Amino acid sequence: MNPELLAISMLVIMIFCIMMGGHVGIILGGIAVIFGYIGWGSTLISMFPDRIFTVCVSFSMEAVTLFIFMGVVLEKSGVAKRLYETLYILVGTIKGGLLLATVVLATLFAACTGISGAAVVAMGLIALPSMLEAGYDKRVASGTICAGGGLGVIIPPSIMLILYGPAGGLSVAKLFMAAIFPGLLISALYIIYIAVLCHYKPEIGPRLQSSERKRYTMKVKVTMLLTSLLPTLGLIFAVLGSIIFGIASPTEAAAVGAVGSILICICYQQLNWQTMKQICWFTIRTSAFIMLIVVGAGLFTSVFLGLKGGELIEKWVLGMQFGKFGTTILLLGIVFILGMFMDWVGILLIFVPISVPIMNVMGIDQLWFAILFCITLQLSYVTPPFSYSVFYLKGVAPENVKLIDIYKGVVPFIPLQIIALIFLYIFPAIATWLPNVMH
Repeated sequence: MNPELLAISMLVIMIFCIMMGGHVGIILGGIAVIFGYIGWGSTLISMFPDRIFTVCVSFSMEAVTLFIFMGVVLEKSGVAKRLYETLYILVGTIKGGLLLATVVLATLFAACTGISGAAVVAMGLIALPSMLEAGYDKRVASGTICAGGGLGVIIPPSIMLILYGPAGGLSVAKLFMAAIFPGLLISALYIIYIAVLCHYKPEIGPRLQSSERKRYTMKVKVTMLLTSLLPTLGLIFAVLGSIIFGIASPTEAAAVGAVGSILICICYQQLNWQTMKQICWFTIRTSAFIMLIVVGAGLFTSVFLGLKGGELIEKWVLGMQFGKFGTTILLLGIVFILGMFMDWVGILLIFVPISVPIMNVMGIDQLWFAILFCITLQLSYVTPPFSYSVFYLKGVAPENVKLIDIYKGVVPFIPLQIIALIFLYIFPAIATWLPNVMH
């Protein structure tokens, strides 16, 4: 059979099986084994164990596991809850204060966990009940949590950036530096939107009651701020600062973060045997899930490229002669569409190796494109039909918050992310300035 026809068949069968609800890692690995055997017989199959072993012992997977561990420890230690209570008192006196506090907390939590799902679930358990009790609009509150929780995709130490590095042949440290300002830009757009919305429609986010404010003296506020905010900022600086200033590699910084999160958990007197078992179990389960997808995607990509599927897509894209702008939009459009139906890990590990040769031919800056890619995938987290952030929140939201309420709540945040993409396209220095300066 024609190798290119085999490659096309791989893609079609993969998309069909994933849309039918199969496990991404098993589908990718299974298709790779079947088509690899059809294309090369047992010769290629004998190479698979080496490929799997290389993935399992890579430094990137070590960093993924350690950052997941750090995020789970922080969630169990009550850091997010303490931070939210502090921000609740500090900014609750202004219109939409709790919504603003949610975005700020989601930004800080994203810089500690690197996982979008963890942030959405944590905010759903901590922030949503408080906002509903304070009379906030449930749609806006739900949308803010989904959008804010999605910041974990782009703000370092994002797991997505860690996996993108080896897939795209880029330094993870440079990706972290490139993602800082775009992530803060998106967070700032959320804050501006909420502030303007609540200024003209104060019923959406009412102020904290005066009786509630009087319960806390200035001394109590300062104490809450010092005991909740400083440990979190210290951990963020220890992890990201050590990477940015060249003191540690991402994997080493992840180990520092894991130890630091344990110390915070001990200081808050939240560490016990039962909690540690839950932390380790969740870390192992999540890491194994990601590793299975990484292995399956690696095998799939190897076979697909071996069947000249990458060359076929490259010829198709370049043959359209869209130019640099059109090619960039086309690639991001494909990512966006795939993000509606596939898990982001599979998209990243399959799409990035295929798109790198196209970017080289067109002269597209790969570091800049990597941030555009991650923001586009972040956008897919809140767009139907498979809106992962929406599903995460629905799983922990009160019964009176319906799925349609969450969908309507996230709609206004989608144009804000598109605006961030436009800003980043017009001003690439938002992503490239810091890596160039630090280099």
